[in-house]
Amino acid sequence: MKHPSLSLLLGGALCVVAFAPGTIFAHDRDEDQLVRLYKQLAPTTVYLSVIYDSLHPLSDPSTTGVGAGFLIDKSGTLLTNAHVVDGASTITVTLFDGTRVIAELLALDSAQDIAILRLPPANHDYPTVTLGDSNVLHVGQHALVVGSPFGLGFTLTSGIISGLGPAMGSPSSTPTRIIQTTAPINPGNSGGPLVDSKGQVIGITTATLMGAQNIGFAVPVNIAKEVLAEFNAKGAITRPWLGIGGKFPTDPMIALFAIPLAGGLLIEDVEDGSPAAEAGLKSGTLRLTVEDIPWVLGGDILLAVNGHPTIDPETFTRAIKPLASGQEVEVEILRNGEHRHLWIVLRERPRGSLRPKMVSSRPAVGSPSRGLPWRPQTQLVAF
Repeated sequence: MKHPSLSLLLGGALCVVAFAPGTIFAHDRDEDQLVRLYKQLAPTTVYLSVIYDSLHPLSDPSTTGVGAGFLIDKSGTLLTNAHVVDGASTITVTLFDGTRVIAELLALDSAQDIAILRLPPANHDYPTVTLGDSNVLHVGQHALVVGSPFGLGFTLTSGIISGLGPAMGSPSSTPTRIIQTTAPINPGNSGGPLVDSKGQVIGITTATLMGAQNIGFAVPVNIAKEVLAEFNAKGAITRPWLGIGGKFPTDPMIALFAIPLAGGLLIEDVEDGSPAAEAGLKSGTLRLTVEDIPWVLGGDILLAVNGHPTIDPETFTRAIKPLASGQEVEVEILRNGEHRHLWIVLRERPRGSLRPKMVSSRPAVGSPSRGLPWRPQTQLVAF
């Protein structure tokens, strides 16, 4: 019996298949799924327009930035990146329907690059996302980014999860487990949701690698859950602050110079008014570039905190993880070839002092601290 949907030309190499009306192709199902996900997720995503404070308005005018966020409860609580809203004087939120409101910053965790905002009460429930589980992700699974790049309207881009764990050269102050994705990320996507094929949020879009194509990063959503749990329990997020920044010299780097160098954190920057500055920690003054990586030599080298070595990013992270604001710590440094011990009281990091160590997906405008390149092959630290 001849099949009604198949015509076969015998005696030749040609096989013509005629599909019956109503046949659904796999790619049609994929398209329908993406359309459905966009309609589901776009209303839960917001566009952020931010004005940043300036300590010196005349010489350093206020700057602006853009980002995204997503609603996690019906009362208007939303999550975004800390680097998007840190130092903001005004955070204007544009909803999917075009409504514009002013958001309140509730809490900020610069170490994890997560901020919690609240929208004003509305006469309706806000649409919300569903939070997934970032501990069960696999390289190769689909990933979607929702946001409003450049403020040109709400968009959806797709890709896959291309990596899990710290990427090469990732700052040790970022989460130890970070999601790498091929989904395109643009200015205006920072702080928006990274979602899986079920529409569940698996991460917070945070950065893109400068000079690369489709290499973006997101903070795992389980880290955001931990921050939320701490905020709900304590009503605040506090993180200890010493006020230093620097990098870890490699063994070849140490062997290259005749000046005193050792395994540890080479302090390249000491923040004004910080506990480190008050304790007399010194940053370097000799600027040079080695294999396209900028260094500032001549500063103190942090060797240990409370007796715990800080010779590389892994030991550094373990040493500072248990510390708290208000705690007095003993730091061991190497200065001009001599070992010294100092006692320093840590404080909470003041708002507005966050210095992004990765390229934000929002434009780098005004202050050079907004949009610093994340250079591969380097280990950048802020503490």
